[in-house]
Order: sequence, then structure tokens, then C-alpha cells
Amino acid sequence: MRIEQIRLKNFKMFQDVTVKGVQPFTVLVGANGSGKTTFFDVFGFLRDCLKDNVRAALTKRGGFKEVVTRGHESETILIELKYVCR
Repeated sequence: MRIEQIRLKNFKMFQDVTVKGVQPFTVLVGANGSGKTTFFDVFGFLRDCLKDNVRAALTKRGGFKEVVTRGHESETILIELKYVCR
């Protein structure tokens, strides 16, 4: 299985971002505060959701208000992964 595309909507600083063409070896580079750690926390969040449940994953990160994009508290969080099986 290989991830080809990732879409994040209302997850912390990512209001609506789609990363296409994800390669097997991908390097993220950016200034402090640009979202590199947050991007990787998406995978930790998904792991916690599957291991425990969504409420526990949110609680671990300070609750929904700490995870949803500021100013978008009335909207939902979307994490979409497109992958291929080989």
C-alpha cells in the first residue's frame, strides 16, 4: 500500500490543503511554524482514532477546539488519504 494523495481540511493550521503525487520517499522542508510537525501528527491522530476512538484522539490533543482550524469551529475536520495497493 502506498499513499498517493493527502487532503486535510480544518486540521489545525491546514484550512484546506491537498498534497498530490506523494512519493515513497518524501522530504518536508519549511520554516519553523509552517506545519511540518502538524502534517506528521495527522498520522498520529489517525492511529489514535483507530487504536482507541476519535474522542480519545481529540482529548489527547487538547480537544476539538485545539485541533480544528481557528475560526472554523462550526465545521468538521476532514482527513482524506488516497492510496494504491500493490
